[in-house]
Amino acid sequence: MGDFGEAEKPAPSSNAAVGSIGQSVIPIVNKLQDIFSQLGSSSTIELPQVSVVGSQSSGKSSVLEALVGRDFLPRGTDICTRRPLVLQLVHTPRPAKQTEGSEWGEFLHLPGKRFFDFSAIRREIQ
Repeated sequence: MGDFGEAEKPAPSSNAAVGSIGQSVIPIVNKLQDIFSQLGSSSTIELPQVSVVGSQSSGKSSVLEALVGRDFLPRGTDICTRRPLVLQLVHTPRPAKQTEGSEWGEFLHLPGKRFFDFSAIRREIQ
């Protein structure tokens, strides 16, 4: 997914609509993936790829954040994301007792390092 400029948050109603779609679909997909792994199936659900392209402050970052369900991209009045950004969401089954630290970000240029603080992800992208 490409993000070539700072994104301005779209109107609350459109952001809420995208967020509510993600909130309803993601748990269903996660449950299906959990079922596949419990059955020992090597099948995975292949989700579509999305490219986000647009002019500065057109809402690209807001779309990506709505899909992820987290605020993690830089914000400002000038260009904040100066290069293409590839974002990959991966479902990892969570152990039943684990409640914290189950969501993190990783960067290809920092192999093995996990970012559990999403504001640290924002700083790394800047």
